[in-house]
Amino acid sequence: MPSPTAPLHTTLALLALALLAGCAGREPTTATPSQTPTPQQSEQPAIQDAQSQLRQQAQRGDLDSQFQLGSSYFVGQPEKNLKQAEYWWKQAADKGHAMAAVSLAYLYTGRDAPEFANQRDMLKYLNQSAAAGNPMAQHVLGNLYRRGEGGVPRDPDQAQRLYQSACQQNYEPSCMALGGQ
Repeated sequence: MPSPTAPLHTTLALLALALLAGCAGREPTTATPSQTPTPQQSEQPAIQDAQSQLRQQAQRGDLDSQFQLGSSYFVGQPEKNLKQAEYWWKQAADKGHAMAAVSLAYLYTGRDAPEFANQRDMLKYLNQSAAAGNPMAQHVLGNLYRRGEGGVPRDPDQAQRLYQSACQQNYEPSCMALGGQ
């Protein structure tokens, strides 16, 4: 499944750029200690501005922005809201964004929130992402076929094909799985 830190790194990088851009044009101020804002207070407007820009791009249909916005809600930036994560990931996944599809597949495992467990949709989005060439999705799907879990039959040959495809993309867990078979 996708590491929730990868989209977080992208979001934090955008936030850092927004913060730096905001600071670049300011004149130095001489504030007394009681007037000096805490780092959380001074970062909050930049975070809100970056989140607002991301939301605007997502609403315009930008797939990467939709994926990033969903990911930010999943990890709790600015707030943890799995319904919003699902909504934005679905917007991008249904238009072909492979990472959004694998993220939805993970959400639908119900591991983080049992109320989202949906095996049919988990397989739908996992297969969609794997078919689009996402090595992480190929690996996870290969694991399911190897074990005969998650609503798929046990099929070691299909598992090996999926591992090989992911390994050809230098996805190390799949390369290791091939070596262990």
